[in-house]
Amino acid sequence: MKTLRNGSKELIKEINRFKVLNIIRLHHPISRAEIAKRYKLGASTLSYIIEDLMSLGYITEIGESDSTGGRRAKLIQFNKDYGYAISLKIEEKQILLAVANMEAELVGLKKIPFKKNSSPEVVVDIIENNIKQILAENNIPIEKLLSIGILSSGLVNRRLGIILRSTMLGWNDVPITSMLKKSFKNTRIFVDNNINGYTLAELWSGEGQNSNNFLVVSVGAGLGLSVVIDRKIYYGSIGGAGEFGHTTIEIDGYTCHCGQKGCLEMYASEFFFENKGKEIIGDFSETTLEDFSFTEVATKAEKKDELAMKLIHEMGNYLGYGVRNLINTFNPDKIVLAGEGMSYSHLFLEQVMNITGNNFFSNVEQNTEIVKSELDDNAWLVGGALLAIDHLFEEPIYENEMVKN
Repeated sequence: MKTLRNGSKELIKEINRFKVLNIIRLHHPISRAEIAKRYKLGASTLSYIIEDLMSLGYITEIGESDSTGGRRAKLIQFNKDYGYAISLKIEEKQILLAVANMEAELVGLKKIPFKKNSSPEVVVDIIENNIKQILAENNIPIEKLLSIGILSSGLVNRRLGIILRSTMLGWNDVPITSMLKKSFKNTRIFVDNNINGYTLAELWSGEGQNSNNFLVVSVGAGLGLSVVIDRKIYYGSIGGAGEFGHTTIEIDGYTCHCGQKGCLEMYASEFFFENKGKEIIGDFSETTLEDFSFTEVATKAEKKDELAMKLIHEMGNYLGYGVRNLINTFNPDKIVLAGEGMSYSHLFLEQVMNITGNNFFSNVEQNTEIVKSELDDNAWLVGGALLAIDHLFEEPIYENEMVKN
């Protein structure tokens, strides 16, 4: 449980400093007058904070605004190269790694394969070595590395930095933050679920530009959900909110890797293709399906393989009913569909839309917009960078969460 810091003049000073810094960071270039308009501070206090931030290298003056008849106002720019963040996504058989500046612009990318079911120690060793390599390749000194954002599948305890359970990786109770701290002692490290990282990217430069309350659903190897309420991700008690893939869609259905039976993820993702496909393949003597991956099933469905077409159709039905349940539960402005499966959305999206269109709210003409994410595959890494960066600029109202300069 987080502990609030005791109120004091020092706390107020720090909060004012962070508020001003975030206004500049999110709205630069910006004048002092505009900062004062957005956050009511006395001229002398604001001037002191700005001079302080300049001396620390967070901001610079870049010129003057266009004249409206009076004196031109000097503009303040956030220094996006003040420091850097590492973003990484741990997948089943590879690590996606990037280095980003303080505006989550990716300045270096790497894909590092590893053997499936590798131990946490092996993967962390690979991560450590490649972080050092990518920094060196981009001429970034280790002292400029301010934070690391880690995205993983499964259940994550964000506060403690532990991957509690990832069946995809075969990991349980992995204290990944403390493991990496051994090599990066002066760097802040944060960990979250994959889909929450993607959602941060949507908030930064995607559908979140126009919506304050929306859901992001990832479709592919598994089924993920992130819930945005008033522009903030809802995490639940320990960070596990959004496991709608483990809601029950079929009583006593297929056994899920989580231990339950009939989970939606077993019916509305790649898992369904293997479960159902192996069950009925004997009825389709002409099928050429072999490994039942999303890519194989989808591409064979495009070529009119009857088994593949049937699997895609049934998966689309289950996904449609699952998304309809989300609409009835959350009443969101919008649902954003993302993930590798959406590369083949032309095979099932219309079907999903038909099912979701008939929901509780549609009866009173309150429609939920369902859209395909417009972000590219780098959105996962942008999200990981934002995970690392946003924490750096949080107002330090809790104990042991102050940024050290």
